[in-house]
Amino acid sequence: MTPRRILDTALVEERGLGAALAHGGIFTKLYGLLWQLDVLRPRALARLVQAVGTGRLDEACAVLVDKKSFRNIDVWSLFWSLSQASIAIADRGRTATHEPELNGAYMTLINEAIASFDGVVDGTNFSTIIGDHATLGNEARTGADFGLIIEMERVGEKRYLVTLLQAKRATSRRTSVHRAAGTSTQLGLLAATEMGAFLFYHAHGNPEGLGPTTSDARRIAKGDANSVDVVDEAVDFAAKTAVAAHQLFKAPTPHTIPGFGATDRRDDALRRLFDPRVPGLKVNDVLIARIGDHKLPPRAVADFKNDWRQAVDWHRGQVENARSIAEGTSQDEQEPPIKAW
Repeated sequence: MTPRRILDTALVEERGLGAALAHGGIFTKLYGLLWQLDVLRPRALARLVQAVGTGRLDEACAVLVDKKSFRNIDVWSLFWSLSQASIAIADRGRTATHEPELNGAYMTLINEAIASFDGVVDGTNFSTIIGDHATLGNEARTGADFGLIIEMERVGEKRYLVTLLQAKRATSRRTSVHRAAGTSTQLGLLAATEMGAFLFYHAHGNPEGLGPTTSDARRIAKGDANSVDVVDEAVDFAAKTAVAAHQLFKAPTPHTIPGFGATDRRDDALRRLFDPRVPGLKVNDVLIARIGDHKLPPRAVADFKNDWRQAVDWHRGQVENARSIAEGTSQDEQEPPIKAW
């Protein structure tokens, strides 16, 4: 699916970016980070603001679909590949009503969108590694349903973006985030780390068709910890992730924005995704994809994925070793309950 096809889908089916653009105030709230943190070039930003302000939605979309509008083409590629996944998960015809089903679908859609995107020719600029936390009792230990590692390569240097996500199906604009997780709460566990965030699937009509939005856990914990307005107090997930990736190379050492962690070491990224210090944690299988995989020789794709899987397997051994030497291992084997608060 090319960027132009993504644009057509967003407008015709009124999902994702198209749904937000139909409401100027909502678009500004959800996508404002794109210009607040200098992701867009000044001329492109001026055109975008003018188009949104005058209701010319086609022109506004055309600005964002143009790779020249972004300061970094890699960030543009990430933004549009994740937007493609957001458009797909926001399909009104999707029958899933439970978060585990939505999470499984969204993780798959992200990987497929990353691999099939046509924006980057060589397929080496961005890759995603998705780890599932929801099974085997991990959710009660970390507060997360799943997590992402995004690897970005620029001029031979690699840096990594990590986030842990707890997903909620938002049936109204204000959605509860107060739920127990083991001896703590999901919010408490996620707020204990810089990279914890909530991800909201929109199942309401106010407005209809928005793609997933996100809000970092520490910000929520500082305010009303019981619920979140999934539009006014959140931002578009694809846009925020692209902005966080944009921040990775703006300083000599990796840094990013709230809700994400940054590092220049792959082993450190894996430790953040599955932290060996969490008692009883288990490393599940991961999904691995790279932007433009479909344009690469099959051997190159296989070598890339095998290299990551070997790194994950080595890390899994470190986590299992930490579990085996921890005190109270027999109790850690028990799956802590996950219940509504």
